[in-house]
Amino acid sequence: MARSDNAEFRRRLARLPKAIRDQVSAAIAKDADEWVRLSRAIAPKDPEDGTPLHDSIRHHETDTGGQVVRAGGEATTKPSAGGPFDYAVGQEFGTVNSPAQPFFWPAYRLLKKKFLSRRRSALNKAVKDFNNGR
Repeated sequence: MARSDNAEFRRRLARLPKAIRDQVSAAIAKDADEWVRLSRAIAPKDPEDGTPLHDSIRHHETDTGGQVVRAGGEATTKPSAGGPFDYAVGQEFGTVNSPAQPFFWPAYRLLKKKFLSRRRSALNKAVKDFNNGR
């Protein structure tokens, strides 16, 4: 009987990383969605030149199950005298000619504790589910 219990324990232990990864990845994806939504809500309105700042705020999954949240990029990059200029960076941090109108990092700072709590809860739930044999 002891060998049987040991085998069952090993099978359950082998499942643990996948179960934890799945639940924590789902929590991280929810965090990224929330960050994108809030950043878009507080982002300055797009200028008259049509630079799509609002739509440039996005996230995508990494190959390790995490999420990357970005703003700007090709869609908001314009040529300038000093080289290419990303309008999103200029809005977030300001320029010589215009003050900063941050939208990206304030959203993160506002949600950071909630993100930590959500990931911690997902991890604890995954471990509890594992220990209860689910």
